[in-house]
Amino acid sequence: MAATLPIEVYDLLEQKVGREDARAVGKILTASLDAIEKRAEALVIQKKAEIKDELTKELSTKEDIAKLEGRLNERITAGEGRLNERLTAMDWKIKVYFLILLFVTLLTNKDALIIIGRIVGLLK
Repeated sequence: MAATLPIEVYDLLEQKVGREDARAVGKILTASLDAIEKRAEALVIQKKAEIKDELTKELSTKEDIAKLEGRLNERITAGEGRLNERLTAMDWKIKVYFLILLFVTLLTNKDALIIIGRIVGLLK
């Protein structure tokens, strides 16, 4: 977009230096403003590219999130496997503890055998 000088500036130049010199100075000023505007546009484009590069380095992409999700799923699966192993081990321990408790109860209480037999239906 070509820059233009306000008419007041041109009139002031014409009064001070004359018509021909005012036109020459006006052309020089207009060209300078155009060059400044082009340089500013180039700087804006450059800064946008720099900001885009910085954001690309700092922000997560969909690929990054997908990789992270995959790693989390692997860890969850591994954790579930370990939990199942622990539950199986605990289940075995609970059965053993129950049998020990039953055995101790039967040894220490003679009436417990009769009661358990009636519950199970072995004795009348």
